[in-house]
This record gives sequence, C-alpha cells and structure tokens, in this order.
Amino acid sequence: MDTFKVLSEKSLENPKDVSLLAKLAKKYSDRDPINTEKANALYKQIVAIDPDGKMGMTEYGKDQVSCTEYAEFSLGQAVLYARGTQRSPEPLKAFIKKYPASKILKSAYMSLSSFYAYAPGPYKEEAFKFLEEAVAKYPDDPYFRLYYVSRSMNNKENIDRGIEMAEGMRSMNQASIADYRARLYQLKGDLSQAEAVYSQEFMDGQVTSLAYALSSYASFWMGQKKNLDSAEKMMQTAILLEPDNAYFRQSAAGFYLQAGKTDKALEVFGPEFIKTPKPNASALMTYARFWASKKQNMESAATAMETALKLSPEDAYVRQSAAQVFIMMEKQDKAIEIYGPAYIKIQDNPLALSGYGRFWAGQKKNLDSALEAAKKATTLADQSPNQSYLWDSLAGVYLAAGKLEEALKAEEKALALDEGFSTEFYQTQLKKIKDEIEKKTKK
Repeated sequence: MDTFKVLSEKSLENPKDVSLLAKLAKKYSDRDPINTEKANALYKQIVAIDPDGKMGMTEYGKDQVSCTEYAEFSLGQAVLYARGTQRSPEPLKAFIKKYPASKILKSAYMSLSSFYAYAPGPYKEEAFKFLEEAVAKYPDDPYFRLYYVSRSMNNKENIDRGIEMAEGMRSMNQASIADYRARLYQLKGDLSQAEAVYSQEFMDGQVTSLAYALSSYASFWMGQKKNLDSAEKMMQTAILLEPDNAYFRQSAAGFYLQAGKTDKALEVFGPEFIKTPKPNASALMTYARFWASKKQNMESAATAMETALKLSPEDAYVRQSAAQVFIMMEKQDKAIEIYGPAYIKIQDNPLALSGYGRFWAGQKKNLDSALEAAKKATTLADQSPNQSYLWDSLAGVYLAAGKLEEALKAEEKALALDEGFSTEFYQTQLKKIKDEIEKKTKK
C-alpha cells in the first residue's frame, strides 16, 4: 500500500499523473478532513491537467470513476460545506448537470438535499424545488423525503406536502417517522391527527417490538451457549418492558432451568406471576403448559390452568389446552372431566367437535367419545367452509381406533372434497392408511 511519503515523492516525479494526484489528495483528506486546502489544491490541479477526464481513473466505493469527475465532486463538496459566505451549492449543482449518469450522482444529490434541508432564508424557493427534484429522482430512498420533511418542520412551510412526504417514509424507523408526522400535524394545527399518529397505542407497539427483538437476541445466543451475560441482560430488559407477557418470562425461565438455576426460573415465572390482579387466560395457559412439560411447580401450574378455565369456560381451545396440561400431569380423569363426553353433548360447532376428535385421536385415549364427536362434525359439514378437514379428522380418529376400512373411506371423502389447498397432505394420509391395511392383511 502506498504511504503518504511514497505518494508525495511519486507525485513530484510524475506531476501530471492524475491517478497518483487523486490518491495523494485522498490521503490529505483522510489525514485532516476539516482542513482540506492541500487536498483541494490537488483536485484543482487534476481538473486543470485533464479537463475532459480521459487520463486516469480512481476508486469511489466499489466503482471506478474518472479522476476529474471525482475531483469536481470533491471540490463541490468542499464549497458546499465551506464556512461563511464562501458556502454555496452551485458547484455541486453544476456537477449534477455535467454528469447526469455519474456513479457519484446520488451522493451529490444527498449532499445537496442535506444542505437545502437546513439552508437559510435566501435559499427558500430553490430549496423546496431541489428537494422535490431529489425525491422524484430517487423515489424509493426515504432519506430524500426525510430532508424535505426536515425543511418543512424547520421553516414551518409546505406543511401539507411535508406530511405527504412523511407518509412515504414507512420503511424507516417507525418511531422517528411518527415523531416527524406528529410535529408536522402540530404545525398545521391538527392535534387530533397528531394524536392519532403518535398515540399511546403506537408507542406500546414500539415497546413490544423492542421486547421481541431483545428476546430473539437472547434466545439466539442462549442456543449458541455464547455471549450469555449479554443474552441474560437483554432477556431481563424484555421482561422489564413487558412484565405481563408470559412469552418473555417463559423464555427466561427456560434459560434458567437449563443453567440449573431453578430459583431464578421461579423468580421470573413462578407462583407470583399468576397472582396478577387481572390474569390473562392465554398467559395462564402458557404458564401451565410450561411447568407441566418440565414436571416442576405442578401445583401452581394446575392452579393457573383452573383459573384460565374459569375466565374462559366456553372456549374450546382453553378446554383442550387444559386437557393437555392435565394429561402431562398424568391426571387423565381430570382431563376427561374438563374435555370429555360431557363437553360434546352441549357442543354443536363442527370445527370444535372435529378438534375434539383430533385431540383424543392424538392421545389414543377416550376414542369412543372422539369418534362420536368426529362423526357428529361431519353431519354438520354444511355449516363449515372446510368440509374436507372434518372428514380428515374423522379418518384420523378411525385410524387411531384401528378401524382401517372406515378410515380409508373417510380419507377418500376428504380428498374428494378438497379444493386444492390440502391435496398433498390428504394423499399422504391416504397412503398411511393403505399401508396400515396392507400390514394387517399380511399378518
């Protein structure tokens, strides 16, 4: 790599080598980005030597551009950011006009947009004109819209257009965009719209999104068994942000149990959690399933599940979840009491009955009742938009009960009714049943 000293010596030997001069100018800029006099002198020298840009190329990012083109851009930047009355956008505007296909063009537009976003009064009319041009040139880049919004806010002008620009910046940080939009509506005198944009509900969503991001980070590093101190810290932060969210507490408890820290697991997701003033059925079910699967804290898990049932006694999913939890606790009688024959006698929803059949078929228990429910579901098929699902459920119950011929007929019915959404799955199920029949025949 050429050092500053080597480049300086070479430039004295080859004073018209524009590529060499460009490298040396960049070295000067890197050494002192504020005081650019020496670099600018070299750029002016390049332009004087090669006004047509045909004598050498230099790097700009991953691209190659002529040394003259780069020199004119750099000189334009220097004037744009100069101090006092020497500051002017004109050289960069001339660059844009001269090099409409330049690989540096977007950077020139970006620099000028930044300038015009905060330029003083004399630039009022040309500022918005240029910013409109930049947005039209790069409609998919939200930063050009941001500069327009900044100009509108700072100068309290073109507020409606500023709002339009802000509406088109959705790919940027949502909290920042909401702030810009709210401020513009406030300048317009429309506080009700500002509140709609920048509401408590919006910020609650931002908090939840951040909590999920922190939890995902923690889960990733826990899985790698690395960076664990940071993972734990982020996990605890997620809980602080969303203290009533069972998902974050469950993740933390799982981490602590894996680390052999049962006390810490119970601290973040133990009996105290289910004593909240307004318990949520979903959170309670998550708590119960977690501890039942770990075969720990079982009494508290059972209490949580009972509370969830009291909160949502008619909810089929809650009942099914309760049955699952009590089966994990090896309390099958309790499971059947909650989600057994008595339940289907009062149930006439085909999907709920079908779900009941599927559940017990999966457990290979309570199959007489499961079969009764699945059959009843098919008689109510005209009340369901997905009739093939009901027949597939019935086939699954027949299969679990060892009634293979009946299972085959039910699965064929499911396949015949399918509208193309689950064909492959039903064909797989059909093959499974046929394989079972073949095995039975060979015995």
